[in-house]
Amino acid sequence: MNRSKLTYVIEDDSITATLTRILLEKNLHGSRVQTYANGQQAIDQLTVALSTGTDDVPDLILLDLNMPLMDGWEFLEAFSRLPLPTPVCVLVLTSSINPEDRAKAARYQNVAGYFAKPLQASGVLQIMRLRCAAGGPELRELGTPEVSLHHLVYQSHATAPLDELELARLLTQSRAFNAAHGLTGILLYSHGNIIQLLEGTKANVREVFARIARDPRHTQVVKLADGPVTHRLFGQWSMGFQVVNPLDFNHLTGYVNPDQAHYLAHDPALPDPDLHTLLATFVSDNSRLMEANG
Repeated sequence: MNRSKLTYVIEDDSITATLTRILLEKNLHGSRVQTYANGQQAIDQLTVALSTGTDDVPDLILLDLNMPLMDGWEFLEAFSRLPLPTPVCVLVLTSSINPEDRAKAARYQNVAGYFAKPLQASGVLQIMRLRCAAGGPELRELGTPEVSLHHLVYQSHATAPLDELELARLLTQSRAFNAAHGLTGILLYSHGNIIQLLEGTKANVREVFARIARDPRHTQVVKLADGPVTHRLFGQWSMGFQVVNPLDFNHLTGYVNPDQAHYLAHDPALPDPDLHTLLATFVSDNSRLMEANG
């Protein structure tokens, strides 16, 4: 059974909520839009929908941050504890330009993007792509069938080492860009060494690789694989790197801990077993090499 497409707009300003609803209904064809004046109203409705088994569980939520009764942060905390049967894409839609708010929002697993109010028509296409990327294959099947999938794997070395803050910022920025361009895959970083698998349309994958090859922050760029694939191996784009305290990064959307066993999640069946081994052991092998040379 296909999942019903439903969008929640959680916004206390009635004019903004109405304009956002009209814009979404005009562009998100076949998707119902419900508005809520604060986080508590939305949580209450979600709780009822989950307990009764109705199809009123949204696949997309546009969330304001500053609201009475229950603000956006409180909603995200309550939302994270709900027994959701399927992924829900949460996009922050706010007037806040505080970079700390953007960084804080990125720590929540369900938050896939951050938009400034008022929502523009040009942002709706990006919202559609983020919804599909956050929902994984199940939501992709509701849209236009994917054709001409391509994957590319490369290895490179960073000209300057990246600290934890820079890696977190790279993760947040790259997830937003890749979701907007229909790209999935994984990037692994260890002691300045990088390996990334990208999958999407041939044009988008090749364009990103060409940009990376020209980027002065990358050296020794070597292409390891480049060719068509029949299906995606990853439901989203993620990034793995070692940190001092992995618990601080657990809520950072798209972060995977390479010190955990089977951190490649669904154990992707890469056509080339050597590439699979390289991805699975990349971080640990680099760490052992650094320790040996140290």
